[in-house]
Amino acid sequence: MNAKELKQKIQSNEPLVIIDIREPYECENGYISEINIPLSEFMNRIDEVPTDKPVVIYCNSGKRSRSLKFMIEKLHSSTNIQDLEGGYVVWEENALTV
Repeated sequence: MNAKELKQKIQSNEPLVIIDIREPYECENGYISEINIPLSEFMNRIDEVPTDKPVVIYCNSGKRSRSLKFMIEKLHSSTNIQDLEGGYVVWEENALTV
């Protein structure tokens, strides 16, 4: 999912959970969602991720979230998770604040 699609979903109040997978220190410069499950803890906390609604995960550049999405799909057969292309950097570059 790209940043513009995500912003549209947020603005239209679609049922959506957004999870920041960056480490806490990376969130100091801003975030899209207050839900933070760092990548280093994510698989141990997978039960906190909803399975009944769409979930968007993001990191700083999109690389970690893309890899995590692939891992979740393979290990948990999950189909409700998307990653934010380009991550928080692209979101911020386009001034897509919520």
